[in-house]
Parts: sequence; structure tokens; C-alpha cells
Amino acid sequence: MKISPYAIENIAPYIVGAKTGREIIKFFSNYGIRDIYDDKGLPDIGKPNSQRPSKTEYVKKRLSELNNSHHLRELLNDFIKDNSVEVSNLQDILNPEGYSFEKINEEYKIQGGVIIKAEPVVNEAHFQDIQNRILKALDDTKVSIILVMAWFTNETLFQKLVEKSKQGVEIKLAIMDDGINRKHGVDISQLPHVKIEKAQRGGLMHNKFCVIDNQVVITGSYNWSDNAEFKNDENVTVEHDPKQATKYSVEYKRLTT
Repeated sequence: MKISPYAIENIAPYIVGAKTGREIIKFFSNYGIRDIYDDKGLPDIGKPNSQRPSKTEYVKKRLSELNNSHHLRELLNDFIKDNSVEVSNLQDILNPEGYSFEKINEEYKIQGGVIIKAEPVVNEAHFQDIQNRILKALDDTKVSIILVMAWFTNETLFQKLVEKSKQGVEIKLAIMDDGINRKHGVDISQLPHVKIEKAQRGGLMHNKFCVIDNQVVITGSYNWSDNAEFKNDENVTVEHDPKQATKYSVEYKRLTT
């Protein structure tokens, strides 16, 4: 997740709130920041003459360091969970950045790439050159990718996910835990993932869908596999539909919890 310096400037006072310096240090420790509050106060952040920062200065500095990473999304989701009264204020800051808080299963969660002014739904069906269609969609990703795939053996598509993860895009991956994926599948240990042994009704977890920025859904017969790309007759539909994307995001959560 990446936001502008303007957004950081305006979010920082809400994070500070009524917290003490020690409480702020503890808050940021949940997101990989390992600072210590000593007898001089908050830690040095590079101010002239080693002057210690104010609480707001410290928060802005650390938010900037977490920017363009999944930790920033986690931080804001956790903050709003305990401070839901601030949702409308943070919406005003984040909407121009392409994000918003949406209530899913009674909890507010940040969703990316929100379209403020609704645009027509566009659905594209593809039967050839599918891998390149998917690569193009992944290249355009700004915020998040959710992938639920029965069989995942296509190394080209997997390396694109790894590349996007390194760029700060949040990746959530779920695949079937079976012999094909164990023997021929990609090395999903490189990314956050869930393995699904079987469907809730006892059969196969046979889904094949990808949600991009909670705006676009790619789904169809096409597994992200070498056979699908080079041997089989397959299809995908690329759906530019935020409401549909949210439904698939909720389905990912149902399958993995």
C-alpha cells in the first residue's frame, strides 16, 4: 500500500491521538518497527543536533518508512478497528489516494483502487494468449492481488507475483494441497499463502480466480498451469467490476478461514 506525503501528514494526528510516547512505540512495534523509548523520550529520527522528535514528527517518520508495504495496510486496518468513529475522517484523506474503508463481516477493511465516480462494468472474454492477458493485468496492479487457484504450476505467472510483492503489492494466495501442486507446483513458500486440502463439501477446491485491487476479477477454466497455457482449450473473463470483485474477496476469506 502506497499513499502520498500529504496523506501521511494528515493521518499522523489521528494515529497520535491521546497516546503517550511509550504507547506509540508499542503500537508501531506490531509492524516491524523496533524502537525503544528511553529517558530522553522518543528515539532519534535524524533531526539536527540529535534533537528528539515530537510524537507527531515520530509518527510521520515511521508511517513514511512503512509506506509502499503491506505493513501500512495492516496498521490502518488495526487502527480503524479500535477507532471506528474516525472512519469518515480517514475516508476523506484516503479516497483521493484510491483507497477506502469498506465494512466486510462487521469489520472495516481498506480496499484499494476505489472508483469514486462509478464507471460502466466491462467484461472481456479471452480464449487465446491468456497468459499475456493475465501478465498485463498483474503489471497494472497498484495495491493488492488475491489468487485462488486449484493448480498452480506456471512459473512465469508466479514470478510476476513475486515481482509485484517486492514492489509492495499485498499478495494473498490459496491453492489446493494435492499431489500435482506438491510435485509440480511453484514454490509458494515465497509468498503468503494458504493450502486447502479439500472443499468444504468434501470434493475438490476447484476455483480459479484472481482479484486485482478489489476492482478487477480474472476467472474462467484456465488454471495457472503449463498445461492450461500450452495444451488445453481454455477461457478467462476479465471483469472490471468493483462489486463483483468484493464478492470474490469475501469468497477468498470464506475459503481460507
